[in-house]
Amino acid sequence: MQNPWNFTSTLQSQLNSFMNMQEFVMPLVPHELEINNLHQMARSITLQENSAMIEEKQQQNHPTEKKCLYNSENAQQIETPKRSCHDFNRESPFVKISVYKQHQMANQKIYILQDDKIIGSNQIQKNEISIIRRKKQQHLGDNNIDLGLSSQESNIEQVPCKISTEFGFRHSSRVTPTILCFLSLKYFHTRFQELPSNIFKLIHSFIKEKPKFYVSDCGTALKTLVRIQKESPRIMNENNNYLIGADFYFHVVQLNSIPKLIESKKKDQETPMEYFFQTLVRENEKYRARIHGLSKEEQEQFQIYLEEYRQLKKKGRKQYHLQNCNRPFLKIQFDTPISKQIAVFIGKAGYEQTFKIGRSQDCDIIVNMNTVSRKQTQIKFNKTQWEICDGEGIRQSANGTWQSLQPYELPLLATKPKQSDPYLIEDKMEIKICENIFKFEMVGFGVSKKRKLTNTLYQELTQYD
Repeated sequence: MQNPWNFTSTLQSQLNSFMNMQEFVMPLVPHELEINNLHQMARSITLQENSAMIEEKQQQNHPTEKKCLYNSENAQQIETPKRSCHDFNRESPFVKISVYKQHQMANQKIYILQDDKIIGSNQIQKNEISIIRRKKQQHLGDNNIDLGLSSQESNIEQVPCKISTEFGFRHSSRVTPTILCFLSLKYFHTRFQELPSNIFKLIHSFIKEKPKFYVSDCGTALKTLVRIQKESPRIMNENNNYLIGADFYFHVVQLNSIPKLIESKKKDQETPMEYFFQTLVRENEKYRARIHGLSKEEQEQFQIYLEEYRQLKKKGRKQYHLQNCNRPFLKIQFDTPISKQIAVFIGKAGYEQTFKIGRSQDCDIIVNMNTVSRKQTQIKFNKTQWEICDGEGIRQSANGTWQSLQPYELPLLATKPKQSDPYLIEDKMEIKICENIFKFEMVGFGVSKKRKLTNTLYQELTQYD
């Protein structure tokens, strides 16, 4: 029986070589042997085609190549030398960050985030990357890894948002119990040792934790907005703030997806239906709110209650609240330069309803602005929750639908700006700051069909003999 101490030390040595993805055995490629100068690829290199342009840059920056023996009949396999902090390893996962102004992708800049560093810059400090107003002037020895914005604002000290790498590449390389069991099979099980090395790399990519990156808004005057994709509706919550078009904002004042039924205990108390219409009447009269989602019969009933209220001026002291109604609702406010417009959408529990916002005359909310598309945004009640998505059908809007990372706060109650909650960065996600757009692409993070090693397969592997 093998000594446990020897088992641990042997496994640790094998672990170090296996977990270092940069030291995998790779075929001999001349320009991979020596890398002297990749500063030109740093500081936001401009790429038109990601893979092709990066490879071209690498080849241009290798004026001298290391001489080595190469047998054409039997190509040798050698270990790739340990890469410097300025190097880019195409074999390992990386995050491509494209920065451009809206509708000006031809002038985009590309940043490469790999191994918790921006390629061509020093290590990231404090597990975060700052997006600043202007690109800092780089000096020799400076930790110039911040992503720069091109803006006409005079204040260059503001940091609109930060990208957290705390759970990035380093975190995902941790040795988990699953990885430990997998390595023990690889190095101490006879049948497993016969498997090709690429199989182990494939299994390792399935069972290792994927790097996660988060973006947070720092509470400055420049809002950080996340684009809402047409095919991926997002759940709406109170105080969510949205931008449609170029400069048309609205926020959620109040909502209820699954209302509680309130039983009437007094004989002279209003029925739930009467209370519902009386509440809508007061929303219309007090806030000039437009009511959407009522059926034809309900609309006629609403007009009756409205006329009665106006004639009798039945104000009284009784308070009516939408929250106490027995119907799902969504109350939003549009922040226009001229006036504040309120809209109340009424849903029906268990049913799906869609409300449209745009320039078209068949939209529920018509916005006569050139920067707003004909079918700009859709608000949906999906049986039990309120959702928002961009465009309509197969078409997305020209200027997009965006959600602010910072919740809406009333001007009079606004407190000192603070950092927003972290927001998970996903593949193809876009964030917007002023006219600048940052697009994140996760390259090499997994196969297109994301297969996972199930518990059943994991148990079978541990019992393999």
